[in-house]
Amino acid sequence: MLSKFVYYLLLLLLPLNVFAADDFFFKANELYDQGRYKESVKYYRAAIDDGRYEPFAWFNLGNALVQLGKKEVAMVAYKRTVELLPDFVKAWMLLGDLYYLAESPSDAIVAYNRAIELGTETDHIHFALAECYMKGSDWTLAQKHFERALALNPDRMDAWYGLAEVYEKLGDYEYAVKTLKNALQMTATAGADVHYTLSYYYRSMDSTRLALNEMENGIMMDPENVSARRYLAQMYVKNESPWMAIFTLEEGLRHKKGIADLNLDLGQIYFTQKRYDEAFECYMKAWRAGNSQGRIGAENVGHIFSNAGDTEKAEALYARIRDKK
Repeated sequence: MLSKFVYYLLLLLLPLNVFAADDFFFKANELYDQGRYKESVKYYRAAIDDGRYEPFAWFNLGNALVQLGKKEVAMVAYKRTVELLPDFVKAWMLLGDLYYLAESPSDAIVAYNRAIELGTETDHIHFALAECYMKGSDWTLAQKHFERALALNPDRMDAWYGLAEVYEKLGDYEYAVKTLKNALQMTATAGADVHYTLSYYYRSMDSTRLALNEMENGIMMDPENVSARRYLAQMYVKNESPWMAIFTLEEGLRHKKGIADLNLDLGQIYFTQKRYDEAFECYMKAWRAGNSQGRIGAENVGHIFSNAGDTEKAEALYARIRDKK
């Protein structure tokens, strides 16, 4: 999808000060807080065997196992936690996260919905549910939960992207555009990528002018993005505006990034326009900056003069290529 799904496992331990110093559970929590997760595991298991704090020991054991990268075993610990404490909302939330990461969206949906039933609503839960429904192509429920996530946290940019993608999947690019336009108005976290995505939607709607405008807006916010700049230049070329493509690429060179690729693109434009001297210089700059395609382009310029019978000019260019000057 246009946007990336990031899960933050909220690994929250119970307060330590309510337990005796010689208790297995207290000792395990102490080790966990020190980042000694592997050592804490055996004490949590001992606390489970002791039985006094069994549900919470299972939960904290799951947290430790997640920290150790043992998510499958952690899932077992969280399952046991909710068996013993069916109303323990944090365990349901973390269980939902692990199910999602394990590519089991249907199980994740059950876990997240149980957390909501218990009275906990967060943008994280609704975003996660929306992503699960996206995987099952249930656009209606995906839309519902993306909208709820945004109601709880309007600055959640990945939810704006998700909601726009729902409309894209439905073929409704106008609403996809409207969604991202709303994001630009309602959140301070909207960046250049929003404009690039809007450009994509406008291209899908065959609105070249608006697509170009949004790419330009994105470049203004993100002037060192070489890939976006090259793409914008190609859009200008296809729109029969090579002078704007040249301007866009030359502006990029001022930022001292992507010099090889930008010069290669300039060389190709000049070559197409039969401005061979300028094309040659750009190709050589591209080659010297590390793009081997620049040498091929420079040789092609030499071939143009050779085929036209200007042997002297061609040999001069070939000599510069041999010397890489």
